[in-house]
Amino acid sequence: MKSFLTAIALIAMSSATMAADLGPSCTEYFKQIDEVVAANPQGEAMKSQYETAKKQMASMPAATQEAACKQASDMLKQAMAATPAN
Repeated sequence: MKSFLTAIALIAMSSATMAADLGPSCTEYFKQIDEVVAANPQGEAMKSQYETAKKQMASMPAATQEAACKQASDMLKQAMAATPAN
């Protein structure tokens, strides 16, 4: 589980740069991350990294933001599908 949370944190951190508002792909991505953080007891430890990634994303140009969030969302979905339910 710890390696899963580390992977989620790295996904969140790897996707950073965009416009002041989050676009649709980023809104969906961060909604997914919120659910992962809320569902995991160790999620609180990831919260500061997650908030940093969200701020970085919000500072990116819109096109870059959308592409990065779409990629991160797809990676998150793949990670979730590959992780057995507890």
